Amino acid sequence: MHTKHFLLLATVLLVGSSAASASAATYPPGFSADPAYYPSSLNPNFLPNGTLVKTATNPAVYYIKDGTRSMILPHILEVWFKEAHYFKADVITVISQTDMNRYTVTKSVNPYYIGKILQAPDGTQYFIDDKLRKRPMSQAVRKALLYPSRNLYPTSFAHLAEFAVGAAITRTDVHPGGTVMYYGAYHGGTIWRIEQDSKGNLVKRLYLQDYLYETQGYPWSGQIMPVTATELAKYVRGANIDKYDDGWMVALSGAVSVVEQGKLRHIVNPQILTSLGYPNKYILTVYPQFLKTYATGVPVAAFKNVVASTAKLPVPTTTTISTTSKYPELHPAAAALIGQVNDLFLPIYDREPSASENAFWVDYIYKGEVGTKDGLVAAMTKAHTTGVRPAITSRTAALSASVLKSKWFPYLFYFVWHHDPSDTAKAYWYARIDHGDWTTIQGLGGTIRYIQETYGKEYK
Repeated sequence: MHTKHFLLLATVLLVGSSAASASAATYPPGFSADPAYYPSSLNPNFLPNGTLVKTATNPAVYYIKDGTRSMILPHILEVWFKEAHYFKADVITVISQTDMNRYTVTKSVNPYYIGKILQAPDGTQYFIDDKLRKRPMSQAVRKALLYPSRNLYPTSFAHLAEFAVGAAITRTDVHPGGTVMYYGAYHGGTIWRIEQDSKGNLVKRLYLQDYLYETQGYPWSGQIMPVTATELAKYVRGANIDKYDDGWMVALSGAVSVVEQGKLRHIVNPQILTSLGYPNKYILTVYPQFLKTYATGVPVAAFKNVVASTAKLPVPTTTTISTTSKYPELHPAAAALIGQVNDLFLPIYDREPSASENAFWVDYIYKGEVGTKDGLVAAMTKAHTTGVRPAITSRTAALSASVLKSKWFPYLFYFVWHHDPSDTAKAYWYARIDHGDWTTIQGLGGTIRYIQETYGKEYK
């Protein structure tokens, strides 16, 4: 969303009045309200990114993104809907040919191809990885990797030419990014997606619920494949997958929202919801505990010529509490780090932290032992390797002047004052530390607090 759009979020939306006509002139052509309130700020008639559409007279299905439409091979949809537990062909939004024509046809390259094996007319096979690259795969490698026989989609040379070329897949001990696999019992096991990170590492990400992988177009037995514990252990642990992709609609406490980049954009009234044409039977209400963790995006208050008649829409806030505001006594970087404990723990230990482990690392940050992501990762990695958690520095043990100045004074001063010290205050406290007035955390911190409470000053 463009930054300038957020400057207008408090705009009054009055429909059918002279005020609306006057204000509308300030908007781009076609917009009757701030573009930020539309599903797409590019055009008032565009559906949300990620929407799957077709017309009533043509079975071709397209993936919508930024005003373009990308075709999905019919056989991909056929296998997906045949094996899906929760979605069938009527999940596709049906639009008019006039609306379809609004979207520019782009390459038939979109997320629904990930993990699929496309076959050229000459029999050559290509695996589409998580970066949407076509990667040649020989019959021998495919057989060794045990990809299901149904994961094969014949297509044309012209279609294959639309995909970027990736390196051939030659390894048979690990699967490439884009593979979805299950571990454990056929019913009750865990589902994982393999992805390649920016450093080239293969990362495994756990789906926290089954609707998530099914909305991504993965047929169950036609694409999701079994994996052993030995192979699963070869992949670095990545963040869990706990959010729907763009374009899916959910309802929490009766409020319907469309997902956009991990945020919920509330559809403000039934008229706008109806005008979007999304099949109501597929508005997801399952696992509300996960929906509550989504941040809140800009509400959808307009689409085409339908504009919410509400007098004023507030600037949205996130549904989650900011760790920065929750811990004002900590430097913002350290406060934010508390909210990242579980995510950083996950790839190092290859499992979720227990409640006691989470509490320890939160306390480790809160007590000033570490204040950066790199520092926390290093401490966790060492603890995992040695099996020993790091010690919390004694508040009464004597420390060197250099350690007190470089590490503990910034932490203690911010803890008391909730801001960094001025150069004058820093010079004052450094001089007294060098003089030997304090050698402990308790002595230095207690004096900073005493002067603040007694004199209201940063130094005396």
